[in-house]
Amino acid sequence: MRRLPPLTALPSFEAVARLGSVTAAARELGRTHSAVSKQTAHLSEDLGGNLFEKAGTGLKLTARGERLRETVTAVLDQLDGVSRGLRGEVGGNHITLLLSATLATRWLTPRLPRLYRTHPGIEIRLLMAGPGRVPDHEFDLMLSYDRLRSPAAEPGATSIGDTSYGPVCSPDYPFSAQDGIWTAPVSLTHLEASGSWQEWSRRAGITFQAGQDLEHPHHLLAIEAAAAGLGVALAERRLVERDLATGRLTAPLGFVAVPGGFHAKITAKAAPRRALRDLLGWLTEELERGAP
Repeated sequence: MRRLPPLTALPSFEAVARLGSVTAAARELGRTHSAVSKQTAHLSEDLGGNLFEKAGTGLKLTARGERLRETVTAVLDQLDGVSRGLRGEVGGNHITLLLSATLATRWLTPRLPRLYRTHPGIEIRLLMAGPGRVPDHEFDLMLSYDRLRSPAAEPGATSIGDTSYGPVCSPDYPFSAQDGIWTAPVSLTHLEASGSWQEWSRRAGITFQAGQDLEHPHHLLAIEAAAAGLGVALAERRLVERDLATGRLTAPLGFVAVPGGFHAKITAKAAPRRALRDLLGWLTEELERGAP
C-alpha cells in the first residue's frame, strides 16, 4: 500500500517553491494566504518538517524541500500535459497564446477578425507576458519579437519572420545629428530593457546620446509617450506602421533589420493538434503581409 503525502497540498508547495512567497502562490492559485500556508505546513509536518526556510522577506527551499520539488514539479507537469492532451480530444481548437501587451494591442488584436474568418474553429486566449517568467504549463504558444532586449532566441523557439527596429518620435521632436552623433533630450525605454538603445546602436552603426532616459512599465507606453512628443522611443516597425502612415510618428533613421527575429515557441506540454499548426501558418503569413 502506498504511503503518499497529502496530495492536495502539492500544488501549493510547488507554487511557493517556485515563487518564493506564500502570498504570491496564493494569488496565482486563487486561494487565501492562510489556506496555502496551512497546506504547506501540513505537508512539511507529514514529511518530517524543514521543507522551507526564511530568506529575507520570502522563503527558500531546504535541501529536503529541493528534493521534493524536483519530483513534484515533474509529476505536476506530466499530469498537466496528459490533461491538456485529453482535453484536446474534444477541445483541440482552444489555444493559450503568451505575448507582450504591446504586441497584442498594436499588432495581433487588429488582425484577429481575419484569423477567425480564415480559421473559424480556432479559439484564442491571450495571456500577457510580464517581468517574471510564465511557467510553460500555462500556455501553448509564445510569441516574441523584442530582439533588442533579448537578442538570443529562447530555447525551443523557432523563427517565423523577420523584425526591424528604429527610433520613432513625433514629427516636431528635436531629434537631430551633430558631428556624426544623434542626440535627443529624452530617450524612452521600457521595463528591463535598459540596454535596447545600446543594442540598436551596435546593429545600426550609429552613435546616439540622450540627455535623460525615462523608463516605462510597458513598451506600449513608451511608444505613446513618443507620439505625445515626450521623447524618442525604439520600436519594431510593425508596431508603429499605422502611426507612421498617419504622421503621428516619424522614423528619422528608418529601421534596422534583424532577419529571423520574430520567434514562436510551442511548449512541450501543448498537445500536437491541427489548430496549432494552422495558427502558426497564419501568423507566418500575417508577418509577411504587412499592414492590416
